[in-house]
Amino acid sequence: MKRLLYLGFFLALFGSLSAQTTTQTIRGAIVDKDTRQPLIGAAVQVTDVEPAMGTVTDMDGNFLLANVPTGRHRIEATYLGYEPYIVEDAILNSARELVLEIALSESAVMAEEVVVTARSHGNEPLNELSIVSTRSFSVEETQRYAASANDPMRMALGFSGVQGSRDARNDLIIRGNPGFGLLWRVEGIDVPNPNHFARRGASGGGISIFSVSVLSNSDFSTGAFPAMYGNAFSGVFDIQFRSGNKEQQEYSIRAGMLGLEFSTEGPIKKGRSSYLFNYRYSTLGILNALGIRLVSLRDSNTFQDFSFKTDHRSKNGKHLYSFWGMGGLSDERRDPADGGPEEWQIYTDYLTRDFDTDMGIVGFSHSYLIDDKSYLKTSLAVQGQRILYQNDTLDQNEVPSLINDELYYNNRLTLTSYYNRKLSSSATMRLGAIATRMGYDYDFRYLVDDAFTTYVDEEGSTLLLQPYGYVRWQLHPRWTVNAGLHAMFFTLNDTWSAEPRLGVQYQAGPGATLSLAYGLHSRIVPMASYFTQVNGEQPNLDLDLVKSHHFVLGYDQLVGTNKRLRVEAYYQRLFDVPVAADVNSTFSLLNHIDGFATRNLVSEGTGTNYGLDVTFEQFFSNRTFYILSGSLFSSTYEALNGETYSTRFDNTFATSFMGGREWPTGQRGTIQGSLRLMYNGGQRISPVLSPVRDPNDPLNPILDEANPYSIRVDNFFRPDLRFAYRHDNEKNAWYISLDVQNFISRQNQDVLNYNFDPILGDWVFGTLGSIVPVLTFQLDW
Repeated sequence: MKRLLYLGFFLALFGSLSAQTTTQTIRGAIVDKDTRQPLIGAAVQVTDVEPAMGTVTDMDGNFLLANVPTGRHRIEATYLGYEPYIVEDAILNSARELVLEIALSESAVMAEEVVVTARSHGNEPLNELSIVSTRSFSVEETQRYAASANDPMRMALGFSGVQGSRDARNDLIIRGNPGFGLLWRVEGIDVPNPNHFARRGASGGGISIFSVSVLSNSDFSTGAFPAMYGNAFSGVFDIQFRSGNKEQQEYSIRAGMLGLEFSTEGPIKKGRSSYLFNYRYSTLGILNALGIRLVSLRDSNTFQDFSFKTDHRSKNGKHLYSFWGMGGLSDERRDPADGGPEEWQIYTDYLTRDFDTDMGIVGFSHSYLIDDKSYLKTSLAVQGQRILYQNDTLDQNEVPSLINDELYYNNRLTLTSYYNRKLSSSATMRLGAIATRMGYDYDFRYLVDDAFTTYVDEEGSTLLLQPYGYVRWQLHPRWTVNAGLHAMFFTLNDTWSAEPRLGVQYQAGPGATLSLAYGLHSRIVPMASYFTQVNGEQPNLDLDLVKSHHFVLGYDQLVGTNKRLRVEAYYQRLFDVPVAADVNSTFSLLNHIDGFATRNLVSEGTGTNYGLDVTFEQFFSNRTFYILSGSLFSSTYEALNGETYSTRFDNTFATSFMGGREWPTGQRGTIQGSLRLMYNGGQRISPVLSPVRDPNDPLNPILDEANPYSIRVDNFFRPDLRFAYRHDNEKNAWYISLDVQNFISRQNQDVLNYNFDPILGDWVFGTLGSIVPVLTFQLDW
């Protein structure tokens, strides 16, 4: 590794001796955000070069800026009667044109009135209805934050309202809610868990299937989301793919300790259609050979994925077609402990595991620009997912015996369509619907007392229907109102929900806004839980939708020209939560991490989350960027006995710092350093009632269910570092980066399970991973 670092620094020094400045092209299109119509004559400027470079859009809304010096730039798009759009930190390299797709919002302010508005920075929500608890993120952000591993979920761990407490998994705990409350949406389609090593019945896994090579700016929401989102109560990841370059071929290859990745893009028909394709193959074998294990010393992991998108615009510009897809395969194998039977001491030494996850989705979208005020967008997608989870135990002859057998197939056929119309410069409406056929084939059995107990054995299909509508209305230059309704109907058990959504925003002064939002949100429970078998029956078939009232009050203030303070207070009341039907049990689905319920449930539980989130952020300026965030919160639930308890995720506080700086080296190179610090309250776990192994969960002792989650592990702290060097040549560009997760090798406690220590003769907490360095090299041409 030292040799690789020396090579990187040598290349950086060599690059700094280059004298000739390289240039590249910035191109793209500017459209009206509400009608998707091109804006003719919109101005685009690169404002941080001397002299400033600018151009205007043509009859199709396209623009081109040639011979722009490579490096990081501030780009501003403006149009008379529209709010400006600013990209603070766009990277332009010598090998790839920078293609921007910009949508501007019309301002309802009359010419004679005083304009009181905040500047539109690139990290404001792409969805204008998301006035609270939402920020957009760019591909460049996903790459530059330390130890994000090009994974949007790992990057989001640094945002306010999000708790991170495990190193090997990217599960997001949002404002005290369980992970299954998160909605994933890709290109307008709701998708199942899009992660490698996807946890069954959850929304997280090891690392996301998305590659940064195909992503565009996307939104992440943590509460009170608007009417187009349903089947979620904790958060929304709204992921967008970018379009390929319609003018020239471009290629990229990335190699490192996590594997290999290749992407290509270019025109199908020059100027009108394009393709974009990415393939990644990863193995942790290199890290394993260095004695570094991301999961455990006995786990080996491989995964691969692909993503693609093609775009086509008709000659008259009225029809836009896109064909897109993604898929991933992953495999994890846990081997027995070293030394063989004579060295094995505890149950887990001779326990092995096979964990395979596969998923794929192919979608087609069509947008029809009906007139200069309205358009219709329709999408159709086919999806499939398979999760295999098996455990074996080995006897003294190392012959395996199956003890846990889980196999889950999910498939979906989704049709979504919406009609969008601009009613006036101050009002826009949308009417839409989502229809999803959900197919399933679930098998789950466990060895108990030398005989298999079947918990789930079900095959079939059902429908989830979600009509919605909303109106966005700027009542006054200072006042904006968003009002909508989302409905859900689940045909499996004929449960339904009608969910009003309302958001009000007031511009209190230059750069200052005050926002208030309310929403009723609901979600189906993890699917296999409906089919749980108890004494030969399925008592959970009639479970209601989990519902949640969200209230969010937010204040947003621009500080100077490049900083922002955001403060949000929230209150969330959950009801119709599945809890154990036994009044002596304190089980609640609000403490769910993964897997599926194996007991009789009733939808009579409740829960309460409230807290304060604060974020202070400097946009990329003067070669420096940072986000400082903190959250104070409470998360409780009520079981069937009416008593109130802390949830598993009630760890009181979560804080993080993510920031960094760049230094130019000569005219072609840039060095970047960044740091991330996470310090969160310790998560909760129930105390041990009896050291005897739980017959339904042999990996754990019998827990004291009368005092659930009454003890906490130590506070979680993890520091991460990133160093990178970027260099531009005449025809290509490259960068080398080193991400170091947990660079002080702190051993945080793991609350997922207890482990039995044969020396102490007692159950103790496990520990998370130590230092993990990841070296990566990328070449673009």
